[in-house]
Amino acid sequence: MYDRDRGRDRGDRGDREMHKAQCSDCKQECEVPFKPSEDRPVYCKDCYQKHRPPRRDRY
Repeated sequence: MYDRDRGRDRGDRGDREMHKAQCSDCKQECEVPFKPSEDRPVYCKDCYQKHRPPRRDRY
């Protein structure tokens, strides 16, 4: 979807600043597109898939 305010496609994330973090589960180093905080867990891509809630059908 085109975002008129930003002048680009919403699906296009462009060059996002990545931050190094350590996965709270497997302890592997990973990069995330947000600045991690001490009070919230951070998961690598694989561990995030295990923790995210199941998707429900939209229809």
